[in-house]
Amino acid sequence: MYSTVEQWLSGLPPWFMLAGLALLGAIWGSFVGALCSRWPEGKTVATGRSRCDGCGTKISPLHLVPILSYFFLKGKCPTCGSRFSIESEIIALCIGVAAAFWFPAPEAVAVAFFGWLLLPLAVLDFRHLWLPDKLLLLLVAVGSIFAPLLDLGITWMDRLVGALVGFLTLEALRRIYRLVRRKDGMGAGDPKLLGALGFWLGWQLLPMTLLIASFLGLLTALTAQVSRRQSRAAYPLGFFLAIAAFAVLFIPLMGDHM
Repeated sequence: MYSTVEQWLSGLPPWFMLAGLALLGAIWGSFVGALCSRWPEGKTVATGRSRCDGCGTKISPLHLVPILSYFFLKGKCPTCGSRFSIESEIIALCIGVAAAFWFPAPEAVAVAFFGWLLLPLAVLDFRHLWLPDKLLLLLVAVGSIFAPLLDLGITWMDRLVGALVGFLTLEALRRIYRLVRRKDGMGAGDPKLLGALGFWLGWQLLPMTLLIASFLGLLTALTAQVSRRQSRAAYPLGFFLAIAAFAVLFIPLMGDHM
């Protein structure tokens, strides 16, 4: 089945793949923006018409075109003037473009889906230190379909070992810290996320992922200290893991272009 899908994707014109992943990314980013602003408040985005978060006014379908509607409406609700955000749309679009530009068609699709699924997890963890189990399960479920398209030279056993090792490594550290310090030093979602990443990437890329994530966390903390900005009470490990996991896919390509 995968060989047929790969052949079909490989036959698509590069411009079509680029435009398609860019468009899908913008649409997904619009959904992610709504999801990450409403889900933590107990609101749903799965049913009903889209509404302004500020005044509750129903949003016209013409005003739901990703990115373009933002500039048409000058970034605010025409009724109450509440500001809109397009950061998630732009990031998701860039994920699609980067995947299409750097990877061959079959792999580009897998890379794009990987990045798109990591996006809401990164946003929710950064804002609320929350990694929902439903999104983590979705990451694994989609990985069982698209992860084999990644050209990582790994087997299904490598993925299963990666999932197990990833989860157990951080879960052990989390429990040891709580036992020694009598308080939580890591959220329960972080080990689950690393396990899901291990399923996508295999155990081989987990050390590099952890190294990059740790470096980003340390750099963020040092930057906050040097700039004398108020440091966070807790840093979102899941946010850094998501960035690192997506970044490791590009490292071999960077070596090829040096």
